Formats: sequence, structure tokens, C-alpha cells
Amino acid sequence: MRVWNKLPPIFLVGVLLAGLLAGCQSGETIDPDDIAYRTAHVTRTSTLVKINGTDVTADEYLFFLGRSVAAAKQYGYLSNDAAWEDHIGETPTAEYLKNDALNAVKLEVILRAKADELGVTLSEEAKAELANELAKAADVLSTQGMTLQQALDGQCVTEATFRTINETYYLANGLVEAMSQPGGELEPTDEKLTAFLEENGIYSCKHILLSTVHEDGTSYSDEEKAAVQERASQLAAEIRAADNPLALFDQRMNELSDDRDLAGNLNGPDGYTPFPGQMVPEFEAGAKALSVGQISDPVESQFGYHIILRMDAVNAESRAAYPQYRMNELLTQWVEEAQVETTPAYDTLEVKEFYDKLQEVAKERQEAGAAALQSAEPTPAPSVSSNP
Repeated sequence: MRVWNKLPPIFLVGVLLAGLLAGCQSGETIDPDDIAYRTAHVTRTSTLVKINGTDVTADEYLFFLGRSVAAAKQYGYLSNDAAWEDHIGETPTAEYLKNDALNAVKLEVILRAKADELGVTLSEEAKAELANELAKAADVLSTQGMTLQQALDGQCVTEATFRTINETYYLANGLVEAMSQPGGELEPTDEKLTAFLEENGIYSCKHILLSTVHEDGTSYSDEEKAAVQERASQLAAEIRAADNPLALFDQRMNELSDDRDLAGNLNGPDGYTPFPGQMVPEFEAGAKALSVGQISDPVESQFGYHIILRMDAVNAESRAAYPQYRMNELLTQWVEEAQVETTPAYDTLEVKEFYDKLQEVAKERQEAGAAALQSAEPTPAPSVSSNP
């Protein structure tokens, strides 16, 4: 894990104090390409916060702060300058954005520390995939006259830190795999799975859908619906009376169910294991009213009539989903419990000023790229006259 030295947060201006620049140690020279200094008055290697004793530099934190602001704009929270003085939820906008970025950085630090603790490292496959993705990004940017770093300048992050942030994604996947092994904290034992399913109201089922919706999206008439209901009742009775009801259910589901994709393939042939609220209310209520192995009478929803077979939710799908779900719970807990120490540089950081300056940098890099492309275009050769 990379740990940076803490730099004193000095905020001074004026030519008489030119030797004491913000965030610099004695004798340090500001890199003219340091976007963090230009946008937030701290060098990119300055410590903004400590998380569980680990230094977080401006280079990493400001990247996530820029993303938080961009997301807020995308969702319409910052439609004008006045919105910066408003609230997101019950929190002042700037404070909300700083906290959002802080939580993202907490997650990064915690994941890297946990990976280090358990000896989880990037696989060769992960390294190759990341290198390939960055190379593809660089190729695309080159068509705009920009390098990867020039584009990352517009997000206030160096390529090295950007790589580290992306590597953390792969470490997270490796952590889940390592912690899911026998004896691990995320091992999906039957006992853990059963408790997980009961706590979260998760169930499993298959169904045969007899649709009451025409291909153009219009609903059947009352008479047509009644005919479908009668057919569904007869089908449910036929299946329950069979020597092997489960086998006949699968056979009729494959033959008759209208729950299909655009290519006509059956959706959920092995069943569904949804969280509460994922299915329409009538379907969910009908499924939960059944015991495992029981087959329902026809259940009507906006889609038609469902014949539902309740299944055991301790299955391959829930077993595969449990480690990631439990990991998310642990990460939430670890983030909430993380010890945070802020610096004066963090406390006085002006979010709007930072983001406005960051947009200036992004615009400059785009314009420089366009100019570079234009200057690289070959000059047309002068026409040669055919006159003698």
C-alpha cells in the first residue's frame, strides 16, 4: 500500500510569500502540471485525510470529489449556482459532496488494507485485462489528439493513482473469492444461507405464464381473460394430479409458458430467486404463500395468469450471490467504523471553486487535443497546372 508523507497545509498568496506555497514542504518546488495545486491549492502528494491511520493524498481524494460533483450534476442537484447553497437531502450540498467522496476513498483504503492483510494480490489475468483496458482508452484518446494523462488531468488524477484505483476493483473481486473459501467469513454454508434468506425475505420459484396481453401491448378483453383463467385452472389441476408433478410442471412450462425473450427463448427455465419487490406484488404474494414443492392455483397479474411452483431458495443462485451480498454488508460496516482524521487542507477545501477550475483544465486539454490534431493534418499539395 502506498503511504504518502503528510505535508503542512499552508495557504498563502502574494509575491512576497512566493517561497511558501500552499501544501509545500520547505524547499519543495511546485510542478506546473500539478492539477491538484491549480484546482485546490494543494500539491497532489499532500495528505488531505487519514483513514485508519493511512494517508490519503489529494491525487486520490480529488478524483472522487470530481466524480461526486459530476454525479450530482447528472441527477439535477446542481442545475445552477444557487443550488450550491442548497441541500442534498438534509445535508448542505458542499458537505454532502465532500462526504460522498470521503466514503468512496474510505472504501478504497479499506479494500487495499484487507487485501494486504489476507495476501490477496492482482492475478496475471487481472493485470493483463487492466493493461488492455487502459491501452484501449489511450488509443481512443489519441484520435482526439490527447494522451491518457491529459484526459485524466480533467479528473484531477495522475495515471499512477488512476491505475491504483482501478486495481482496487480487481482486489475487491479477489477478496470475495478468498473470503468465500471453506472457513472464510463469506463461505456460503447452509446455515448462513438459510439465515440470509429468511432475514431478507428471499424466495425461489418457477412459473408458467399464460399471457393476457396482446403482442401490441393491449390487454385481453374480459371474455378472453376468462378463457385464459379457465385454461390455467385446468393446467394447474392436470399438473397436481400427475404421478410426477414436478416433471410435468417443467414439461408444460417449456411447452406453454409465455414468459419468453424476444427470440422466443424461455426466461428463467431454472426458476427465479428474487429479493422482495423485484416481482409484481401479486406474483410475490402468491409465491410466498406456498410451501416448498407446492403448486399454486392461477395467480393473476398485469401480465396474465401464473401457475407458480415454490422451490428451495438454498440453491446455486443464492449460494453464488451470498458472498457478494455479505461482502457489501461488511464494507458498509467497515466504512461506518473507519477512523477519519482530516487536515486543515481538507476542512477548508471549497468544492465549487475546485470543480469550476477542474472544468477549465478539462476544456484546455480538449482544446489542446483538437489543436494538435489540426496541426498534424497533412497540408494539401499545391495543384499542378496542366497549361504549357
